[in-house]
Amino acid sequence: MGAGGEIAEEADGTWTATVNSPEAVEGLTWYTDLALKHNSSTAAATTWVETEALAEFLQEKVPMFITGSWVPATIRADNPELAEKLVAFTIPAKDSPVAPSFLGGSLMCRFTETQEPELAFELIKLVTTGDFATRWAEETNYFPGTIEAMDEVVAGGDELTAVFAQQMTEGGKTVPVTPSWGKIEGAKTMSTLVGTILEGTPVQDAADTAAAEMDGFFSE
Repeated sequence: MGAGGEIAEEADGTWTATVNSPEAVEGLTWYTDLALKHNSSTAAATTWVETEALAEFLQEKVPMFITGSWVPATIRADNPELAEKLVAFTIPAKDSPVAPSFLGGSLMCRFTETQEPELAFELIKLVTTGDFATRWAEETNYFPGTIEAMDEVVAGGDELTAVFAQQMTEGGKTVPVTPSWGKIEGAKTMSTLVGTILEGTPVQDAADTAAAEMDGFFSE
């Protein structure tokens, strides 16, 4: 996305994978070249989950990694000396200061079969806005789901908080809004795409394979 590509695009209610477009391939090439050509990553990171990356950082075995606003509090608790050295910066893009990044989080939903749909939605609004949203953000170190509440968190935070907030507000972008995305996540299509490139598959070939798999899910 930082190079102008998209994972998929929608037209007339139909989604089509575009992760193999020239722009997307350019971005994938730049990103994976950090490891393949510039020695900026260890091969082990291919399979790391978030907790493993954080563990390596806490032990000062890696100097930087991409993470979220909830992590600095953990670092302060587990390694106070390292916390004093922390610096955060937004993800750079090809033609702008901030690259798009995924918006996500802890989600709430209501069952379609619920006998009280309106009441259920009122409960969701109650716990995700206002005082409850601010309290949840303070206790979990996640950002709340409203701009007003997030502004309060940023105002009471530090320089690191402000950087993560900038990434969220200026670069935040959602994944394709379709039920098919859950299947794509379940199949680990995106992580497999990056992994196969790091293992030596040409970027275009890996992207074409991922796009074909996505289109299969989109057409179901």
